[in-house]
Amino acid sequence: FLSRMSHELRTPLNAILGFGKLLDLGIDTSRSTDKQYLRHIMNSGHHLLSLINEVLDLARIDSGKFELQLKQISVPEVLDECLILAQPLANTHNIAVSIDRSGDKLFACADPKCLKQIILNLISNAIKYNRKGGSVTVAYRKTIDGRIRLSVTDTGAGIPKEKWEQLFQPFSRLGAENSQIEGTGIGLAISKSLVEAMNGSIGFESTIEVGSEFWIELPQ
Repeated sequence: FLSRMSHELRTPLNAILGFGKLLDLGIDTSRSTDKQYLRHIMNSGHHLLSLINEVLDLARIDSGKFELQLKQISVPEVLDECLILAQPLANTHNIAVSIDRSGDKLFACADPKCLKQIILNLISNAIKYNRKGGSVTVAYRKTIDGRIRLSVTDTGAGIPKEKWEQLFQPFSRLGAENSQIEGTGIGLAISKSLVEAMNGSIGFESTIEVGSEFWIELPQ
């Protein structure tokens, strides 16, 4: 049902966001209160659109209607694209994002769109849950058993062990729902499903007050 509802859910919300932009252009800059109210509407609208998109992705995966196009992909090229897309968010949060290029020019067997979605989700999480002025490092290498490992390491607060089991559960935000950090709690669940659909695996390591490392492994 959800997988067939994309048009019906997105169309009215796109209209709300579209007319919100028009209102923003027409509001007198001296009327700061009106600007603030409109900003709340737009932020809530974008958050709802993000939630709808992720719920629909999860529904399509669960219903078996998510088709993959597996091919050989250059890992460094994908990471470069993701870094460009994530840079505005990094600038907003004052986080330095870099790629460890000590590895070779490796190729992984994956769906290009899905791999970008997964990496962007991991980088975005690493940025949003980081400390002020922190850093995010993206790295890649070949494992002993010949698989390709991509990792995203942050300098955030770390994840308490008692919450580890909740990480890949849909809508689980580990208490962040009470903070100012934006998110839906679905991204990691989608990433896990997509990685496993591409014959890969996903995992993490985390240390309190040091940071976290999320990784995925894919076949060559």
